[in-house]
Amino acid sequence: MAKLYRSREGEATAVDTKSQLTTLGSETAPGPLLVPAGVSKLVQVIIAAMENFAAATGYSAFVRLEGSGLPDGPEVIGCLAGGVPVATGGNASAKAIVVPFKACKVTPGNEILIFAEMAGTDVGQVSVGVTLVFQ
Repeated sequence: MAKLYRSREGEATAVDTKSQLTTLGSETAPGPLLVPAGVSKLVQVIIAAMENFAAATGYSAFVRLEGSGLPDGPEVIGCLAGGVPVATGGNASAKAIVVPFKACKVTPGNEILIFAEMAGTDVGQVSVGVTLVFQ
């Protein structure tokens, strides 16, 4: 069976706040992320993320998946953690991570909402790109 991909990107700019990822590069309003027809499960989540270290502190970041497209409820995936001793405003990046799922059921035609969240102390901004892989 062929794999189908759906992506979104955006930023988390405040600690302990759900920031919905709603854009896709130059597509500033791509519409709702709907589970494609003909699929039954989410088999992978690919996450690329970076932070700007505007504060000398430690933090963590994660991606939250919610919505009626996930009949078994939300999924939360840790994607970054770190910190720096001096606030330099410098950026750091991480390689994309691929998270396999064995049996994450989905409901075709229903929406999945993707959120980025920053926890711990506010480091300024965490930029995240997420691709959902369906089969």
